[in-house]
Amino acid sequence: MKLEEWLEFFRKHRELKVFHFDHLRTLTDLDRHSLRVALKRLNERRIIRRICRGLYANPFNAPTLEEISAEIRKPSYISLESALYRHGILSQMPQILTCVTLQLPREFRTSFGTIQYRRIQKAYFFGFKRENDHFCAEPEKALVDFLYLNKRGDTEGMIQDMNLKELDSKKLKAYAKKMKISLT
Repeated sequence: MKLEEWLEFFRKHRELKVFHFDHLRTLTDLDRHSLRVALKRLNERRIIRRICRGLYANPFNAPTLEEISAEIRKPSYISLESALYRHGILSQMPQILTCVTLQLPREFRTSFGTIQYRRIQKAYFFGFKRENDHFCAEPEKALVDFLYLNKRGDTEGMIQDMNLKELDSKKLKAYAKKMKISLT
C-alpha cells in the first residue's frame, strides 16, 4: 500500500484507536512480512506510533495511556497509586500508570508512557468500574490493592500523606476483610 492508501485506511478506521498486528493483517490482506515492513516504515516516518510489540496507534485518533493499558493486558484495571491519584487521595501524580491484572507482572515502556502491571489473585479481582475504554479501581479498592501488593514495603509514610476523608469506610473495611488485609 502507498502512503496515501495507508492514510486513507487509518482515516476510514478512526474509531479504532489501537490496532493489533493480526487485526491489521485481516483488514489489509497483507502477508506477515509485507505488513511488518510497511508498519516499520510508517513508524520510521512518524505516520503511526508503535506502542509495543504488535500494537500500533491510529494517527487520526490517538489512544490515551489508560486505553493502551486496557489493550496490552486483558483483563486489567488501573489501581494502586494511579487510581489513588485519580480519585484525589494522593496529591502527587505518579510517573507510571499502575494496573492490576491476573497475568504475570510486567512493565511496558511505550512511546505514550510506562505501564506497570501487578498481579493479583482471581478472588481479589473486583472493585473496579468501567471508565470509557478502560477499567479503574474504586478509591477504596485502590487503597486495599496498594496495601495488599506492598505488604513488604513501607506503606506507613505514604498513607500519612493520603487524603482518606472521602473514602467510604464501610466499603473500605469490607474490601480489606475480603482480601485479608488489616487496616490497623
